[in-house]
Amino acid sequence: MLIQFTFKNFKSYRDEVTLDMTSTSIKEHNYNAVQIDKNNELLKVAAIYGANASGKTGIIDAFNFMRSFVINSFKNQNEGKGIPVKRFVFDKLSRNSKSEFEVFFIQDGKEYQYGFTIDNKKVHEEYLYRRNNRFKEKYDTLFERADDKITCGSSFKDAEKLVDLLGEATLFLSLTSNTKVKDANRILEWFLQTNVVDFGNTVIEGLVSRILPIKDMRDEAYIKGLERFMKAIDTGIDGIRIEEIKDTVNEQEESSYKVYSKHRMVDEDGFVEIPFSEESSGTQKMFSLYGFLMDTLNEGDTIFIDELDAKIHPLLLRYIINMFHNPEINKNNAQLIYSTHDIYTLTKETFRRDQIWFTDKDKSGVSNLYSLAEYKLEDNKKVRNDATYNKEYLLGRYGAIPLLKEFMVD
Repeated sequence: MLIQFTFKNFKSYRDEVTLDMTSTSIKEHNYNAVQIDKNNELLKVAAIYGANASGKTGIIDAFNFMRSFVINSFKNQNEGKGIPVKRFVFDKLSRNSKSEFEVFFIQDGKEYQYGFTIDNKKVHEEYLYRRNNRFKEKYDTLFERADDKITCGSSFKDAEKLVDLLGEATLFLSLTSNTKVKDANRILEWFLQTNVVDFGNTVIEGLVSRILPIKDMRDEAYIKGLERFMKAIDTGIDGIRIEEIKDTVNEQEESSYKVYSKHRMVDEDGFVEIPFSEESSGTQKMFSLYGFLMDTLNEGDTIFIDELDAKIHPLLLRYIINMFHNPEINKNNAQLIYSTHDIYTLTKETFRRDQIWFTDKDKSGVSNLYSLAEYKLEDNKKVRNDATYNKEYLLGRYGAIPLLKEFMVD
């Protein structure tokens, strides 16, 4: 599970910000958090609100960059690529400064702290620590890196022989994760299991809609579960049929799949099939999202989704949120982190205050991230748990709304 994600100097975030999934001391909705161990009670869901271009997507992009760099930096080294980090560009100092990324997370019952500092050419700093099993307030050093100098702890001693193979634009973690170093393997697995989905990007949305269902089309249990899900969310679909199409490409037989949805006839018994491509875009989105949601819930992983509310009804959004909050469904403590404009779910009935996050951008183009639990009103008091969150948000009491000006058409 994700405990905390911190980054600095990425896109519109010039200064350091932190998305913290640790629960605060507030008492509402205890079932929205889970006690993992003595040190960690973590939130199951975090919702990020804000105006257009305020930095909501930037939070998810920052994590996605860190994830992609961990997974691909060793491969990119072999291809001679630089580091495609996008720094804050609206002042000269930041444009030429380093970017920083750090995560605290739990994988296989062990808590890790991992981070790095980079620019477009090289890794300047990198570190990995693991919480000590005996002294919980301490972390053991697995490795530390300062430019080209790397110091390894006892559990990383086998990786010391790889130091000479390390390129300046490659993460040591990426290099060692291809070896038998268990902690490195474990951390790479966490990044691989943490999905990032952008449903606000029409290109990605279309790609996901076409490719994702193919993954389990031969799995009868998956199809049955998908059918139950589509019925449960009132799409009007009574069944799904998969047609396998075989073709020969370069003298090898390959399979593709065509999906049909079944609808009950209104004037006679029986069903009619239509290509799934003719279903509404919202239905196609839920069809695509099903695999991500089930994988995340079944494995107890973390998923980031940009614009989760796009093209789906507010009641359906709340339905998804409740799936993660419900301990009978979310048995493995999966986490959902998403950006949204939907205010129907921005209520005390749905969320704790520490689950609600806002992004705001100042006149210099600098974005900031803060939670409702830490926000202070004009009288320097914190937001009460009986406040009408969505109404007060639209009134501008929490910031993070667009500042609209009168526009006249000539």
